[in-house]
Amino acid sequence: MEANLATIGESYNVIALAHSDKDSTMTWVSENLIGELEIGFSTPELRDSLKIIGQPISVIFDTDGTILLREYGYVPSDL
Repeated sequence: MEANLATIGESYNVIALAHSDKDSTMTWVSENLIGELEIGFSTPELRDSLKIIGQPISVIFDTDGTILLREYGYVPSDL
């Protein structure tokens, strides 16, 4: 996702929500990403409301909050 962020970011606001421990997540981020992707942390309530049952998952919303796409794994940037 981060590799395609420049292209995706032209049409979408992108944030990655982590579902694990903050320290281990931020260690992984610093070792594996270049720093362009905004990282946030989810809550159990958010996971339940979005029906997140596994990782990685991409959820794309329209400006009204309606889910347009729910995809597990890699999402191509040409959507």
